Amino acid sequence: MKSLLLALTLIIIFSNIELCKAQTEPRNASEKASTTKKFDFADNKKGTSMMPIMGDALPVIKYIEDTLKVEIVRLEYDLIFDKKVTYRTLYKGWKYGIVVIGDYRVKQINVNIYKKVNDKWDFVISSTSDNYLAMANVELIETGDYLFQVVAEKFAEGYKAGHYAIIVYH
Repeated sequence: MKSLLLALTLIIIFSNIELCKAQTEPRNASEKASTTKKFDFADNKKGTSMMPIMGDALPVIKYIEDTLKVEIVRLEYDLIFDKKVTYRTLYKGWKYGIVVIGDYRVKQINVNIYKKVNDKWDFVISSTSDNYLAMANVELIETGDYLFQVVAEKFAEGYKAGHYAIIVYH
């Protein structure tokens, strides 16, 4: 019975992988996604789609990579009700930029950055934004673990949650 269940599970997993592969168009490194695909960044009827925040983040990603000519080392999308945290080890000798973006439901967003010192989180810096986009920079003199606290300060009328993106680059 266990082997039958395992076999069925593997069939389902491989079927889902093949379905995902069928939904994507293979590209080589020189092709752009926009040359092979068209995207609609509108929300769905239930208001649960990640597409709006992805559409908001794409111009920022393009600006960071093409204009600032720096490397994105972390990109994360998530749902936010008030605060969310994410962690990353940052390395000395690099100047990091941290950008947070809220979707159409988030009217004001900020980021607080903490460094782990002796098993506690010491405050490093925070952004000050009055809209859906916030940014902070840190130049490190030592490698360490960092906590990024994304704070949805204010939502658009009628909303208690939204999606956000956090982008860490150096």
